[in-house]
Amino acid sequence: MISHYSFRYVRYAVCALLLLLLFRLIRDRRPKPTYIPADVAQGDPGFLTSYDTSTDLHAHSSVYFIESSAPFKRIITIGPRQACAIESAARANPLKKIVVLFASWNPITNPSQVRFPDLPTLAGFGNVHFRWLDLNRFAQGTPVEAVIRSDLLHERPNGAEYLSEILHLVLLYKYGGIYLDLDVVTLKTLDFVNANFFGAETERLVGTSVIGLRRGGFGELFAERCLDNFKYFDEQKNIRNGSFLLTYQVVQTCETLTLQEILDNGCRGMLQVHRRSIFHPFDETNVGMMFDPSRLEEAKDRLAHAMTVHMLHRTSGKMRVAGGTTGYQLIAQNYCPRVYEENSYDFK
Repeated sequence: MISHYSFRYVRYAVCALLLLLLFRLIRDRRPKPTYIPADVAQGDPGFLTSYDTSTDLHAHSSVYFIESSAPFKRIITIGPRQACAIESAARANPLKKIVVLFASWNPITNPSQVRFPDLPTLAGFGNVHFRWLDLNRFAQGTPVEAVIRSDLLHERPNGAEYLSEILHLVLLYKYGGIYLDLDVVTLKTLDFVNANFFGAETERLVGTSVIGLRRGGFGELFAERCLDNFKYFDEQKNIRNGSFLLTYQVVQTCETLTLQEILDNGCRGMLQVHRRSIFHPFDETNVGMMFDPSRLEEAKDRLAHAMTVHMLHRTSGKMRVAGGTTGYQLIAQNYCPRVYEENSYDFK
């Protein structure tokens, strides 16, 4: 029989063990450094300088990400799931420049303005470059200069999302390349026969999360036509989203009535629209499958032919599972292993 004193010592030991485990958990979850200055970002001497002046990068057909919340929020936050998208693009495209742009009116020099725990990890990839997208310079001479400067845009509750849709078209209009949303995980090298490409997101709409346009020629002309549609947004009570406007321009260009006709018959070589399984294997109605251990095999089947996965962070951002392996956990382990290792909890 355990004596009263022995029971007390056992209770103390259990409490001490629990406190030790709690301390380790808190230690492991401590925020990591969120900012590194330019001289620490080895291999990226232009760290957070204006992209308009980064002529060394302009010579390449790059893969771009844009963080556009700075004009609307005091703190810029890039979480592990967004960092996973950047790492996956860098790994899948080692011969391409991966350019991460922070859009703001003023230079980003204050460390407290940025919460980006995985920045040191991503800076270790030689093909990843972080630049400031100077909205003053970037807007000049574009069809949407007045829109980017409009108070109406910056007063909208969804202004950051709308600004992002405008900016990625301006970016491709000026420089060409491939644009990806920060919730798009890249599974395969982004090389295409036709550099002007889009992906069907639904049966009727083209997605805006993965877009490729060639610099100059038809790519520039197409982007300009799209921007001409965007510049009248403040005259409409119900703002049409980017997918609607982009689909309208694609259908007009291909002289068809529906997106399905383009998927079936092409667009006379001018552009290519890829089927949903290539860029958008999930939509808002079924993205939860990626967080459901019981549907892991079903998720794998949908991923079989995909080049990218749009994780629809607005819908899936708060999804968690109690246990078991999920589709999202698998792609994070394989396509952004460094970020996953540092933040495995965020992918479960």
